[in-house]
Amino acid sequence: MVNTDILLDVQNLKVHFPIEKGIIFKRNAGWIRAVDGVSFSIRKGESLGLVGESGCGKSTTAMTVAQLQASTAGKVFFEGRDLSLITPKELRRERMNFQIVFQDPYSSLNPRMRAGDIIAEPLRIYARKKIISISKKEVLEKTASLMDRCGLPSSSADRYPHEFSGGQRQRIGIARALSLGPKMIIADEPVSALDVSIQSQILNLLKDLQQELDLTFLFIAHDLAVVEYFCSRIAVMYLGHIVETADSKTLYNQPIHPYTRALFSAVPLSDPRSARKRKRIILEGDVPSPSVVRAGCPFMDRCPDVMERCKVETPTLSNLDKNHQVACFLYDSPGKER
Repeated sequence: MVNTDILLDVQNLKVHFPIEKGIIFKRNAGWIRAVDGVSFSIRKGESLGLVGESGCGKSTTAMTVAQLQASTAGKVFFEGRDLSLITPKELRRERMNFQIVFQDPYSSLNPRMRAGDIIAEPLRIYARKKIISISKKEVLEKTASLMDRCGLPSSSADRYPHEFSGGQRQRIGIARALSLGPKMIIADEPVSALDVSIQSQILNLLKDLQQELDLTFLFIAHDLAVVEYFCSRIAVMYLGHIVETADSKTLYNQPIHPYTRALFSAVPLSDPRSARKRKRIILEGDVPSPSVVRAGCPFMDRCPDVMERCKVETPTLSNLDKNHQVACFLYDSPGKER
Protein backbone atom coordinates (compact mmCIF):
# COMPACT_ATOMS: atom_id res chain seq x y z
CA MET A 1 0.00 0.00 0.00
CA VAL A 2 1.43 3.40 -1.01
CA ASN A 3 1.84 5.95 1.77
CA THR A 4 0.02 9.01 0.43
CA ASP A 5 1.86 11.26 2.90
CA ILE A 6 5.20 10.52 1.19
CA LEU A 7 5.94 13.03 -1.56
CA LEU A 8 9.48 11.91 -2.46
CA ASP A 9 10.88 8.43 -1.96
CA VAL A 10 14.50 7.68 -2.87
CA GLN A 11 15.52 4.02 -2.81
CA ASN A 12 19.12 2.75 -2.94
CA LEU A 13 20.27 5.59 -5.20
CA LYS A 14 23.71 5.23 -6.76
CA VAL A 15 25.58 7.68 -8.98
CA HIS A 16 28.98 6.52 -10.25
CA PHE A 17 31.14 8.59 -12.60
CA PRO A 18 33.67 6.86 -14.89
CA ILE A 19 37.38 7.65 -14.54
CA GLU A 20 38.78 7.91 -18.06
CA LYS A 21 42.48 7.63 -18.93
CA GLY A 22 44.24 8.22 -22.20
CA ILE A 23 44.16 11.12 -24.66
CA ILE A 24 43.25 9.47 -27.96
CA PHE A 25 42.24 5.96 -26.97
CA LYS A 26 40.33 6.54 -23.75
CA ARG A 27 39.70 3.67 -21.39
CA ASN A 28 37.73 3.29 -18.20
CA ALA A 29 40.11 3.12 -15.24
CA GLY A 30 37.49 2.88 -12.52
CA TRP A 31 34.57 4.74 -11.00
CA ILE A 32 33.97 7.67 -8.67
CA ARG A 33 31.21 6.51 -6.33
CA ALA A 34 29.72 9.91 -5.57
CA VAL A 35 26.46 8.45 -4.23
CA ASP A 36 26.54 4.82 -3.19
CA GLY A 37 23.21 3.48 -1.97
CA VAL A 38 21.26 6.43 -0.53
CA SER A 39 17.67 5.95 0.64
CA PHE A 40 15.34 8.48 2.24
CA SER A 41 11.80 9.81 1.99
CA ILE A 42 10.19 13.22 2.49
CA ARG A 43 6.62 13.74 3.63
CA LYS A 44 4.39 16.45 2.23
CA GLY A 45 5.11 19.81 3.85
CA GLU A 46 8.33 18.58 5.44
CA SER A 47 11.80 20.10 5.10
CA LEU A 48 14.59 17.50 5.02
CA GLY A 49 18.14 18.76 5.42
CA LEU A 50 20.96 16.81 3.78
CA VAL A 51 24.27 17.65 5.49
CA GLY A 52 27.88 16.53 5.42
CA GLU A 53 31.37 17.55 4.40
CA SER A 54 32.13 18.92 0.95
CA GLY A 55 32.37 16.08 -1.55
CA CYS A 56 30.15 13.65 0.38
CA GLY A 57 27.57 13.50 -2.44
CA LYS A 58 24.89 15.96 -1.27
CA SER A 59 24.66 18.04 -4.45
CA THR A 60 24.92 14.97 -6.69
CA THR A 61 21.98 13.48 -4.80
CA ALA A 62 20.02 16.70 -5.30
CA MET A 63 20.79 16.86 -9.03
CA THR A 64 19.76 13.22 -9.46
CA VAL A 65 16.50 13.71 -7.57
CA ALA A 66 15.80 16.70 -9.85
CA GLN A 67 16.49 14.44 -12.86
CA LEU A 68 19.34 16.71 -13.98
CA GLN A 69 21.85 13.90 -13.43
CA ALA A 70 21.37 10.29 -14.52
CA SER A 71 21.56 7.65 -11.81
CA THR A 72 23.62 4.47 -12.05
CA ALA A 73 21.13 2.47 -10.01
CA GLY A 74 18.23 2.95 -7.64
CA LYS A 75 14.80 4.53 -7.88
CA VAL A 76 13.33 7.99 -7.36
CA PHE A 77 9.58 8.06 -6.75
CA PHE A 78 7.60 11.29 -6.76
CA GLU A 79 4.04 10.90 -5.44
CA GLY A 80 4.48 7.16 -5.93
CA ARG A 81 5.53 7.49 -9.58
CA ASP A 82 8.87 6.02 -10.68
CA LEU A 83 10.58 8.86 -12.56
CA SER A 84 12.92 6.43 -14.37
CA LEU A 85 9.99 4.74 -16.17
CA ILE A 86 8.30 7.80 -17.65
CA THR A 87 8.91 9.28 -21.10
CA PRO A 88 10.82 12.57 -21.61
CA LYS A 89 7.53 14.28 -22.40
CA GLU A 90 5.94 12.98 -19.20
CA LEU A 91 9.05 13.98 -17.23
CA ARG A 92 8.82 17.51 -18.60
CA ARG A 93 5.28 17.75 -17.27
CA GLU A 94 6.26 16.12 -13.96
CA ARG A 95 9.06 18.66 -13.49
CA MET A 96 6.44 21.31 -12.87
CA ASN A 97 6.04 19.67 -9.45
CA PHE A 98 9.69 19.87 -8.35
CA GLN A 99 11.96 22.82 -9.07
CA ILE A 100 15.48 23.68 -7.96
CA VAL A 101 17.11 26.75 -6.43
CA PHE A 102 20.83 26.71 -7.20
CA GLN A 103 23.72 27.59 -4.91
CA ASP A 104 25.32 30.43 -6.83
CA PRO A 105 22.97 33.32 -7.71
CA TYR A 106 25.77 34.84 -9.79
CA SER A 107 26.10 31.99 -12.29
CA SER A 108 22.58 30.51 -12.23
CA LEU A 109 20.97 33.52 -13.93
CA ASN A 110 21.39 34.37 -17.63
CA PRO A 111 23.28 37.71 -17.66
CA ARG A 112 21.69 38.62 -21.02
CA MET A 113 18.13 38.32 -19.79
CA ARG A 114 16.13 40.82 -17.75
CA ALA A 115 14.86 39.77 -14.31
CA GLY A 116 11.23 39.65 -15.41
CA ASP A 117 12.06 37.47 -18.41
CA ILE A 118 14.11 35.09 -16.23
CA ILE A 119 11.14 34.56 -13.91
CA ALA A 120 8.67 34.26 -16.81
CA GLU A 121 10.83 31.94 -18.92
CA PRO A 122 9.49 28.61 -17.48
CA LEU A 123 5.91 29.80 -18.08
CA ARG A 124 6.66 30.77 -21.68
CA ILE A 125 8.48 27.51 -22.41
CA TYR A 126 5.67 25.37 -21.02
CA ALA A 127 3.07 27.46 -22.84
CA ARG A 128 5.00 27.09 -26.10
CA LYS A 129 5.12 23.31 -25.65
CA LYS A 130 1.37 23.38 -24.92
CA ILE A 131 1.80 21.84 -21.48
CA ILE A 132 0.04 24.78 -19.86
CA SER A 133 -2.35 27.36 -21.23
CA ILE A 134 -1.54 30.94 -20.25
CA SER A 135 -1.86 34.27 -22.08
CA LYS A 136 0.89 36.88 -22.41
CA LYS A 137 -1.04 39.16 -20.07
CA GLU A 138 -1.33 36.41 -17.46
CA VAL A 139 2.43 35.73 -17.73
CA LEU A 140 3.17 39.39 -16.98
CA GLU A 141 0.69 39.45 -14.10
CA LYS A 142 2.09 36.27 -12.55
CA THR A 143 5.67 37.52 -12.96
CA ALA A 144 4.79 40.75 -11.14
CA SER A 145 3.03 38.75 -8.40
CA LEU A 146 6.05 36.45 -7.93
CA MET A 147 8.44 39.39 -7.74
CA ASP A 148 6.29 41.02 -5.09
CA ARG A 149 5.96 37.77 -3.13
CA CYS A 150 9.75 37.30 -3.16
CA GLY A 151 10.51 40.87 -2.07
CA LEU A 152 11.48 42.33 -5.43
CA PRO A 153 9.98 45.62 -6.67
CA SER A 154 8.04 45.11 -9.90
CA SER A 155 9.80 48.19 -11.27
CA SER A 156 13.04 46.16 -11.39
CA ALA A 157 11.67 43.66 -13.95
CA ASP A 158 13.62 45.36 -16.76
CA ARG A 159 16.95 45.28 -14.93
CA TYR A 160 19.71 42.77 -15.68
CA PRO A 161 21.20 40.39 -13.06
CA HIS A 162 24.41 42.41 -12.64
CA GLU A 163 22.30 45.33 -11.40
CA PHE A 164 21.11 43.33 -8.38
CA SER A 165 22.82 42.37 -5.13
CA GLY A 166 23.54 38.70 -4.34
CA GLY A 167 20.48 38.38 -2.12
CA GLN A 168 18.24 39.95 -4.75
CA ARG A 169 19.60 37.57 -7.39
CA GLN A 170 18.76 34.62 -5.18
CA ARG A 171 15.23 36.04 -4.80
CA ILE A 172 14.99 36.06 -8.61
CA GLY A 173 16.06 32.40 -8.63
CA ILE A 174 13.44 31.56 -6.00
CA ALA A 175 10.73 33.40 -7.94
CA ARG A 176 11.71 31.51 -11.09
CA ALA A 177 11.48 28.19 -9.21
CA LEU A 178 7.97 29.09 -8.01
CA SER A 179 6.65 30.16 -11.41
CA LEU A 180 5.24 26.74 -12.35
CA GLY A 181 3.61 26.15 -8.96
CA PRO A 182 5.81 23.27 -7.71
CA LYS A 183 4.99 21.03 -4.76
CA MET A 184 8.66 20.58 -3.80
CA ILE A 185 11.70 22.84 -3.90
CA ILE A 186 15.19 21.34 -4.04
CA ALA A 187 17.44 23.99 -2.49
CA ASP A 188 21.11 23.26 -3.18
CA GLU A 189 23.12 25.38 -0.71
CA PRO A 190 20.80 28.36 -1.35
CA VAL A 191 22.48 30.74 1.10
CA SER A 192 26.13 29.60 1.21
CA ALA A 193 27.22 32.18 -1.40
CA LEU A 194 25.54 35.06 0.45
CA ASP A 195 26.69 37.37 3.24
CA VAL A 196 25.65 36.23 6.71
CA SER A 197 23.44 39.30 7.09
CA ILE A 198 21.50 38.31 3.96
CA GLN A 199 21.26 34.59 4.72
CA SER A 200 18.62 35.04 7.43
CA GLN A 201 16.46 37.12 5.07
CA ILE A 202 16.48 34.40 2.41
CA LEU A 203 15.82 31.65 4.97
CA ASN A 204 12.89 33.59 6.40
CA LEU A 205 11.54 34.10 2.88
CA LEU A 206 11.74 30.35 2.21
CA LYS A 207 10.01 29.61 5.52
CA ASP A 208 7.21 32.06 4.74
CA LEU A 209 6.78 30.57 1.26
CA GLN A 210 6.68 27.05 2.71
CA GLN A 211 3.82 27.96 5.02
CA GLU A 212 1.98 30.06 2.45
CA LEU A 213 2.24 27.60 -0.44
CA ASP A 214 2.46 24.31 1.52
CA LEU A 215 5.85 23.55 -0.02
CA THR A 216 8.09 20.56 0.67
CA PHE A 217 11.87 21.08 0.78
CA LEU A 218 14.96 19.01 0.15
CA PHE A 219 17.52 21.38 1.64
CA ILE A 220 21.22 20.79 0.91
CA ALA A 221 23.70 22.56 3.18
CA HIS A 222 26.99 22.27 5.03
CA ASP A 223 26.20 25.00 7.57
CA LEU A 224 24.65 23.09 10.46
CA ALA A 225 23.24 26.21 12.12
CA VAL A 226 21.31 27.01 8.94
CA VAL A 227 19.96 23.46 8.77
CA GLU A 228 18.90 23.50 12.44
CA TYR A 229 16.94 26.71 11.85
CA PHE A 230 15.24 25.68 8.62
CA CYS A 231 14.78 21.90 8.58
CA SER A 232 12.35 19.72 10.51
CA ARG A 233 14.38 16.55 9.82
CA ILE A 234 18.04 15.93 8.98
CA ALA A 235 19.98 13.23 7.14
CA VAL A 236 23.77 13.10 7.60
CA MET A 237 25.89 11.94 4.65
CA TYR A 238 29.43 10.60 4.61
CA LEU A 239 31.29 9.37 1.53
CA GLY A 240 28.13 8.79 -0.52
CA HIS A 241 26.18 7.10 2.30
CA ILE A 242 23.57 8.28 4.78
CA VAL A 243 24.82 7.41 8.27
CA GLU A 244 22.09 8.92 10.48
CA THR A 245 18.65 10.52 10.18
CA ALA A 246 16.41 12.04 12.83
CA ASP A 247 14.23 15.03 13.52
CA SER A 248 16.22 18.24 13.94
CA LYS A 249 15.83 18.54 17.72
CA THR A 250 16.84 14.93 18.39
CA LEU A 251 19.89 15.05 16.15
CA TYR A 252 21.22 18.27 17.66
CA ASN A 253 20.60 17.16 21.24
CA GLN A 254 21.55 13.50 20.86
CA PRO A 255 23.72 12.69 17.82
CA ILE A 256 24.87 9.09 18.16
CA HIS A 257 26.83 8.08 15.05
CA PRO A 258 30.55 8.76 15.64
CA TYR A 259 30.71 10.93 12.51
CA THR A 260 27.57 12.90 13.43
CA ARG A 261 28.96 13.52 16.93
CA ALA A 262 32.21 14.85 15.49
CA LEU A 263 30.38 16.97 12.92
CA PHE A 264 28.05 18.57 15.45
CA SER A 265 30.82 19.16 17.97
CA ALA A 266 32.24 21.70 15.51
CA VAL A 267 29.08 23.85 15.50
CA PRO A 268 29.84 27.21 17.19
CA LEU A 269 27.86 27.90 20.37
CA SER A 270 26.59 31.35 21.28
CA ASP A 271 27.15 30.74 25.00
CA PRO A 272 30.93 30.94 25.82
CA ARG A 273 30.49 28.83 28.98
CA SER A 274 28.81 26.01 27.08
CA ALA A 275 31.46 26.25 24.37
CA ARG A 276 34.27 25.85 26.93
CA LYS A 277 32.59 22.85 28.57
CA ARG A 278 31.85 21.04 25.34
CA LYS A 279 34.37 18.46 24.20
CA ARG A 280 35.47 19.00 20.62
CA ILE A 281 35.86 15.73 18.69
CA ILE A 282 38.76 15.89 16.23
CA LEU A 283 38.73 13.19 13.56
CA GLU A 284 42.07 11.82 12.44
CA GLY A 285 43.02 11.17 8.83
CA ASP A 286 41.39 12.29 5.61
CA VAL A 287 38.18 11.28 3.85
CA PRO A 288 39.02 8.23 1.67
CA SER A 289 38.79 8.54 -2.10
CA PRO A 290 35.34 7.62 -3.46
CA SER A 291 37.12 5.80 -6.30
CA VAL A 292 38.54 3.09 -4.02
CA VAL A 293 36.43 -0.06 -3.64
CA ARG A 294 36.53 -1.18 -0.02
CA ALA A 295 34.73 -3.63 2.21
CA GLY A 296 33.28 -2.55 5.51
CA CYS A 297 31.96 0.69 6.96
CA PRO A 298 32.82 3.81 4.92
CA PHE A 299 33.77 5.62 8.15
CA MET A 300 36.00 2.91 9.65
CA ASP A 301 39.35 4.61 8.85
CA ARG A 302 38.47 7.67 10.94
CA CYS A 303 36.15 6.19 13.55
CA PRO A 304 37.37 6.23 17.19
CA ASP A 305 35.06 3.28 18.00
CA VAL A 306 35.96 1.00 15.08
CA MET A 307 35.53 -2.76 15.63
CA GLU A 308 36.69 -5.77 13.65
CA ARG A 309 33.18 -6.22 12.30
CA CYS A 310 33.32 -2.72 10.79
CA LYS A 311 36.21 -3.77 8.54
CA VAL A 312 34.31 -6.55 6.77
CA GLU A 313 30.62 -5.59 6.94
CA THR A 314 28.80 -2.45 5.79
CA PRO A 315 26.18 -1.22 8.28
CA THR A 316 22.74 -0.27 7.00
CA LEU A 317 20.28 2.26 8.42
CA SER A 318 18.33 0.64 11.23
CA ASN A 319 15.62 2.07 13.49
CA LEU A 320 16.49 3.19 16.98
CA ASP A 321 12.96 4.46 17.30
CA LYS A 322 10.22 5.66 14.96
CA ASN A 323 12.01 8.86 13.93
CA HIS A 324 15.69 8.03 14.44
CA GLN A 325 17.81 5.78 12.21
CA VAL A 326 21.54 5.11 12.30
CA ALA A 327 23.99 3.02 10.27
CA CYS A 328 26.43 1.85 12.94
CA PHE A 329 27.22 -1.51 14.54
CA LEU A 330 27.54 0.16 17.96
CA TYR A 331 23.74 0.29 18.04
CA ASP A 332 23.03 -2.99 16.31
CA SER A 333 21.89 -4.86 19.41
CA PRO A 334 18.42 -4.23 20.91
CA GLY A 335 18.60 -2.17 24.10
CA LYS A 336 22.16 -1.04 23.39
CA GLU A 337 23.15 1.96 25.50
CA ARG A 338 23.46 5.21 23.57
